[in-house]
Amino acid sequence: MILMPRVRGSASSFIHGVDKRFGPLPYTATQEFPSHGFPAATPDMTGGPGFQGMAALMQFVERGGLLISLDNMTGILLEAGFFPDHQAVDAGGLFHPGSLVQAMVRADGHPLFHGYGEYPHIFRGNAPLMKPTKYKREQVLLQYGTQPLKEELPYEGEIWGAAAMETYEKANPKIGEKMPYVLSGMVRNEDKIIGHSAVSLSPMGKGRVLGFTFDPLHRFLNHHDAGMVWNALLHWDSL
Repeated sequence: MILMPRVRGSASSFIHGVDKRFGPLPYTATQEFPSHGFPAATPDMTGGPGFQGMAALMQFVERGGLLISLDNMTGILLEAGFFPDHQAVDAGGLFHPGSLVQAMVRADGHPLFHGYGEYPHIFRGNAPLMKPTKYKREQVLLQYGTQPLKEELPYEGEIWGAAAMETYEKANPKIGEKMPYVLSGMVRNEDKIIGHSAVSLSPMGKGRVLGFTFDPLHRFLNHHDAGMVWNALLHWDSL
């Protein structure tokens, strides 16, 4: 199991890291700066994992590993192809500074939510959004708000030729109780986020990628969200 916390930037900036032209750039304890080099030291902090490192990470998952990503790191992994059934969401106009908001568990009884009710509150700031394809919605474990996406609702209008069809496939979204989305703070254009994935679990080979589109470990402040990460660590082999 590997836990990847929130970092800034894009997939490109993560893969390549600090430009090697500026190296070697040490991060070690010195007489002048004895606090440097903690908790980890390196003689050169330039560069990143590179494409070989990303390939090794993907191989780890495909061989049965669990990869957990938080906040913007989920967007980076999405961009790098680690959520093959998902796509990025362009939520133009959404302004979501750090606020306490309403969420809804879609995977009832899932070990990730041991100790939580059906409608937990979570803390979310501005971060990338993603959604699975229409018929992979079962990969969404937790969603923002309590109402489904418009595209999940079954079409109720007339369908040419439908009278001659005995059955045809319909979506079956989970529709929760109507509750306010913002519990504390402020969100502008909240309709752009309600129904989208807060936590997704995506299979890849023999393994899985668990992606949070918020940071449940935000500055050690939102302890009510940290339990989800702890549950993932405890039940990594049964998610």
